[in-house]
Amino acid sequence: MSEALSPPRGRGDAERLRHSLAQALQAGRWQPGEKLPTERALGTQYGMARNTVRRALDALEAEGLIHRHVGRGTFRTGAAAETAPACPPLPLEQAEAFGPAEVVECRLAFEPELVAMAVARASPADLARMEACWQQAEAAADLAAFEHWDGALHDAIAVATHNRAAMALSRSLARVRLQAEWGALKARGATPARRAALQRQHRAIIDALRQRDRAAARGAMRAHILYVQRYMFEEEEG
Repeated sequence: MSEALSPPRGRGDAERLRHSLAQALQAGRWQPGEKLPTERALGTQYGMARNTVRRALDALEAEGLIHRHVGRGTFRTGAAAETAPACPPLPLEQAEAFGPAEVVECRLAFEPELVAMAVARASPADLARMEACWQQAEAAADLAAFEHWDGALHDAIAVATHNRAAMALSRSLARVRLQAEWGALKARGATPARRAALQRQHRAIIDALRQRDRAAARGAMRAHILYVQRYMFEEEEG
């Protein structure tokens, strides 16, 4: 067992566990994409309650060191996502309690202006990060992987604003993706045709950013979120 994984003295708290796990992650204990132990296993190993472990993992996810999928587990973040600067979500302790419908409504008001802000500020590295996320989503083998890279693309757009408040708010809203209800709603509409449509919309957003076309970027983002809102929450035709 690597020294990076040796438990901190005593029971400690979420911050001490976060620090210990961050050191292990940065030392390469888990490779990009590798699955970490379960919350229960980490709690047993470190002698901590699961809610303490969960708070530590929340902080690591906010820092971009890990990502979590409902029903699949916790994974070491891949290289593309690691390039984004750390910016923790707003301290909204009940962020996960927001319903998917109200979060999508909020995104409809927020993200078109977010992408418009990014048009003038996105660096070549920001644009490369978006492209990498799009490519990973295109190659995703299942819905969970596609959802991860979909979320990573939206996060890369927020990062491209170079506005810490915008990044934090975007990441706080994105926490709803951890909900089982969100996963069920997305799975219900996860047809190959809809996935292809989402990728076309993502491509239009990235292209507008590359062309520094604020009106096109704003319009493409609005159309994208309206599309998501329709297929997640409206009744199927027929």
